[in-house]
Amino acid sequence: MITSVGLEARRRGQIEEVIEQLAADGHALPPPFSEPELYRAAASVGIPVWEPEVKNRFTGGILDRLNYEWDPVAQGFVPVVGETLIGAIKTAAETVVPALNSELSQSLRRRLEDWCELHGFESLEHTAVQTIIARQALLSVLLQAALYERQRKQHAWPQLDTNPQTTLRRIEERTGHPGFKACVLDDVVQLFEATDLEAVLSERHRVLYSSQPAESIGKLYEALLPSEYRRTIGQHRTPPEIGSLMQTWATSGGDTVLDPGMGAGGLSTPFHPRWDVSTDPGDVTGIDRSPIAARMGITAQTLARQGTTAQLTDFLDLAPGDLDHDVDAVVCNPPYTRYQELPAEYRAERNAQAEDQTGVEIPGTSPLYAYFLYHLRQFLDPGDRAAVIVPHAFLARDYGTPLKRFLLREFHVKAILMSDPNTESVFENAQTTELILFLEARSEDDDTNVTRFIHVDEKQDVPSLTDAVRNGRQGETEWGVVHCVEQADLAPDQKWDRLFDPIDVETSPRLTPLSELADVRRGLQTGENDFFCLTQETIDAWGIEQRFLERMVPKPEYIEGYDVRSNDWQHHRDNDRPTRLLYHTDPVEGVPATTYDEEAGRAKWSEATTTEEPALSVVEYLRHGLPEHKTLSTRTTVHRREPWYRVERGDVAPILIASMSRSGIRFLLNETNARHLNSYYGVYPDPAIKRTGKKALLAYLNSTFVDKIVSQEQHTLSSGLKKLEPGDAKDIPVIDPQKFPDTVVSTLADSFDDLREAARRNEDEEPIISRIDSVLEREL
Repeated sequence: MITSVGLEARRRGQIEEVIEQLAADGHALPPPFSEPELYRAAASVGIPVWEPEVKNRFTGGILDRLNYEWDPVAQGFVPVVGETLIGAIKTAAETVVPALNSELSQSLRRRLEDWCELHGFESLEHTAVQTIIARQALLSVLLQAALYERQRKQHAWPQLDTNPQTTLRRIEERTGHPGFKACVLDDVVQLFEATDLEAVLSERHRVLYSSQPAESIGKLYEALLPSEYRRTIGQHRTPPEIGSLMQTWATSGGDTVLDPGMGAGGLSTPFHPRWDVSTDPGDVTGIDRSPIAARMGITAQTLARQGTTAQLTDFLDLAPGDLDHDVDAVVCNPPYTRYQELPAEYRAERNAQAEDQTGVEIPGTSPLYAYFLYHLRQFLDPGDRAAVIVPHAFLARDYGTPLKRFLLREFHVKAILMSDPNTESVFENAQTTELILFLEARSEDDDTNVTRFIHVDEKQDVPSLTDAVRNGRQGETEWGVVHCVEQADLAPDQKWDRLFDPIDVETSPRLTPLSELADVRRGLQTGENDFFCLTQETIDAWGIEQRFLERMVPKPEYIEGYDVRSNDWQHHRDNDRPTRLLYHTDPVEGVPATTYDEEAGRAKWSEATTTEEPALSVVEYLRHGLPEHKTLSTRTTVHRREPWYRVERGDVAPILIASMSRSGIRFLLNETNARHLNSYYGVYPDPAIKRTGKKALLAYLNSTFVDKIVSQEQHTLSSGLKKLEPGDAKDIPVIDPQKFPDTVVSTLADSFDDLREAARRNEDEEPIISRIDSVLEREL
């Protein structure tokens, strides 16, 4: 009789036998296998998989043991590239951080400092940076090991051991593959012990056997580098469905494809390593400045059986003559780096280069991706295509006007596709809404084209979106909206973001821009709200004197209705919300002065002029803030002020606009002396407009009519928040209460009072807004 314990042990032994059969070549992990292969192997060792309960239990057990999953595309089981491998890399990386901190030769230290500069990392002296470099080194050697393993069986090479020196030397000796081109990370690998390296390299088959190598490698990189380090140089992985859409549209079978900013190769890697698809590129040339990015892309392409060459250079330094072939198509996910994050000299150089190439006057505030768009046109002949994924912001920004002018002149803008940010964001942690440009290089005399503005509200399959880009008809679909515009009717100074869902709003000649009646200003910028905006608990704990404090309008999410009242402050204090602003004018004796070190990117401060205990509690708080507060010393806004703790001045605004919202924007009456921060815009009406007139104006501003206008002006961020710029607020057409009958003004003012009271009582607001709409329809 076999006990349950004995049966369980037998099952475990049978599972190991099945794994050995599937692996076949002595590897710890088998290549992807089908259901028939799995169950034949199971039956051969005596597991009765024809019994459904046994079959399900066995399948779950072997997948758990191997950490594999079902791939519906390949119709087989494939290894998971996930937490096991990520954890192994993170754990091993920690073992060499001490060496990176102290045991480096001068030559290696200089090269690693250059590496940090190339990738936008902080100083090599920071432990976080040392950790990242150690992780990158392990990822790098893992990729090389996967490529070695790919060719080992073909060439009968020996097994790869895990002595760092032997591993790298054997790779270099036995292959001339461009994925093995040496870089400084290989020197970092030499610092690892063989046992620590083994923990990572033993997982190399997970990369080797991945059914989506570009996606797997890209996810690994994202998991190993915190988002703020990738965001500095604008690195964002392209999800496979987006890459497939862009590649399917831009390329045809056998095309020579240029992939600037290749990264892990998500845009140009074939659909599946085991399938031949008619749109797969014939040859890919990947361009990237970063050696680790180039290594990721080359590895992914090779594992996907894609012919690839790579150039390790800045795409903006590349000319068509630097390539040994013509380009048929470009697919591109350029870096999203903002102009503020580009070195001044580099930014000026690229701006001058783009202006010289295009003949267009280009603002110096253009982000890096704009220069990629200006530069890539020269690689395309008329009829060649480019699919480029960029942030949507340029559609409505000043720096986007010359870019749109250039696109209209040089391309048939076939389609522009934007996903609803309320759905799953394409780019994790990227503070933008993605936009895909589908461009076809045009000849000078070809001026006929329809541009499709495609708004995707729900996730959709690639064939449907590809068809919409090529042939989409005007109107709503099950998943979004297609709006067709003759390209000749597009104006570069027009805000193109409004064309994804245009709303016809007729304005009355009795309306005037808000800027004619009021000044609209941004709120105060503290430079560090966590330090300068205080809760009552913090004030009491430090004993900060009241004369250094001013009342502050709480964050918009804390204001639930249509007004701000003094008796709200007790509620905010009870909920431990910041309600006071550290708002002092003159220097305070005993507080250190600061100077901002541009090169170091942080403030330096002098010692206090006295060692005596400060006479004022506020001095103690300010002294504490400099060395102790997490980010205070790095804020340029703070340390370019004189003195650094003097928050900019601002007047109390009677009307407030929250700059961002998830739905419709509310216009608020401020009945207090509280100052607002830059999460609000302040509206300062003409003094001739009395209190009743202000309320009438507020009734109008919170009407359905204005909600439609504002919805056209707002820019949508990746988080789903909608943002209104001050200039857009100034352009809102409004009523002038001084030019309407007193009875109308009084009716609107009373309606606004009813509206704000209803909001405070959680009553239905719609009947009141409908009443306001009716008055406006009659009068306008």
